[in-house]
Amino acid sequence: MNRRTLLARLGVLGGAAAMYDAMSALGLIAPVQAYSGPPRISSLQQRKSVAILGGGIAGLCCAYELTKAGYDCTLLEARERVGGRNFTARRGQKLLEYDSTQVCDFDEEPDLYFNCGPARIPGHHLALLGYCKELGIPLEVFVNDNRMALLHSRAAFDGKPQRQGRVLNDSRGYIAEMLSKALDQSALEQAVTDQDRELLQAFVGRFGDLSKDGRYLGTARNPYAHGGFLEEGSIQAPLALDDILKSDFWQFKMHFAEMADQATTMMQPTGGMDQIPRAFERRIKTKILYNAPVRSIMNRTDHVQVVYTDPKDGSDRALQADYVINNVPFHLLLGIDNNFSTEYRAALAAVPAGKLFKIGLQARRRFWETDDHIYGGITWTDSPITQIWYPSTNFHGKKGVLLGAYTFSDEDGARFGRMAPQERIRTALSQAEKIHPGISGEIETGVSVAWHKVPHMFGCAANWTPSSREQYFDLLAAPQGRVYLVGDQITHHTGWQEGAIRSAHRAIEQLHARAAAEV
Repeated sequence: MNRRTLLARLGVLGGAAAMYDAMSALGLIAPVQAYSGPPRISSLQQRKSVAILGGGIAGLCCAYELTKAGYDCTLLEARERVGGRNFTARRGQKLLEYDSTQVCDFDEEPDLYFNCGPARIPGHHLALLGYCKELGIPLEVFVNDNRMALLHSRAAFDGKPQRQGRVLNDSRGYIAEMLSKALDQSALEQAVTDQDRELLQAFVGRFGDLSKDGRYLGTARNPYAHGGFLEEGSIQAPLALDDILKSDFWQFKMHFAEMADQATTMMQPTGGMDQIPRAFERRIKTKILYNAPVRSIMNRTDHVQVVYTDPKDGSDRALQADYVINNVPFHLLLGIDNNFSTEYRAALAAVPAGKLFKIGLQARRRFWETDDHIYGGITWTDSPITQIWYPSTNFHGKKGVLLGAYTFSDEDGARFGRMAPQERIRTALSQAEKIHPGISGEIETGVSVAWHKVPHMFGCAANWTPSSREQYFDLLAAPQGRVYLVGDQITHHTGWQEGAIRSAHRAIEQLHARAAAEV
């Protein structure tokens, strides 16, 4: 009996779990390792020095863990703050781009802030959540999925926004109706038994809330057209199937909240996402030099020499360290003098940075709650602003800060980036008027961030392609001499703080194993 036959019979007898266990035992599937916390590294007999370049989340994590283990760490940060793209704008905060400076003039209230970069934490991002607990960072629920929020398509429903729940329920109803009809066809006679057919009919009927004769006529899962409290509710007529198909909701927006990184329960730090780098900063027992951009990185046989700009007088200073943790973005490393290999530099150049763009808008009243009955969540549109987020805190408060645009495509991000800050807000509001008529009169002030124009960043998450990953990922994930690259950029989870932390843990383990061998 060959392995294929054996596995097939095990599957029949014991199900998928038995087959999976057998394949693991035969070495055909690598076992999935559960996350077990930060690296457990012991102190070295001989103290080693580490220069950490960049105070993003990965750099901060490395400084925190290595300092605890007794390493002599120096963190060089090019800006006046740590956190990288983890940046929260509040009253008085400056938002710098290479051709403009904005000053946030939100009211000075605890809930009036704008997370310019990361803004939510999925429940399965265990490393980040573990640090939130360890560092004492209070968390609260982030409302990511709200079926009362809206879906807007310029190509469907006469351009009128629709409740997400209605589009989702009606879509599933039509799918169930089509499946119900298919179950009546003779093509299934040989595939399922009569008992199976009855159960499947009942299943799809419940799934899509079909009538007894298998038709989709609307559903009470949507809010009633009227009634439902003191009088019998009247079911809304379903949206037209051709309108649903004309819109782009079915491509990924319909199942957005089913994705692992977007599923409930999502969380956020109380008071803004920058509570995370601030907590690391308070707990790191090491030297942090701010406004100290790196000028060169030179691998030597037994050390690395880093030259940086002294923040006190602008002169070049040299720092010698046994190892370097490099949290600088790929594309910026190419502008720093180095002696990396030609292949390594080619790999850095092969992965460009994205051009995500966001706008934060302070509203004089929470009209989305009072007028539209939306409490948290995200509205989608096929206009360039792409998304509108509603705050998850201070429900029924007086004012609130909306995320007025969150673009995903580089084209949309570049388009907004070419505009002056006030023009960006006017453009975003003109698009939002199609969703919330009168919104322009509700907004008091706003700020925006085009990450590809932010000094010392000039981009967002690394834009890997399948071919670039195959060719370059392993090379960049391995140390280049005594230099270890970290950040979400060198993970399969780009754009998330969890990726940054996992990359830090990998680098810490690699570096410590080498340091222990060299002692």
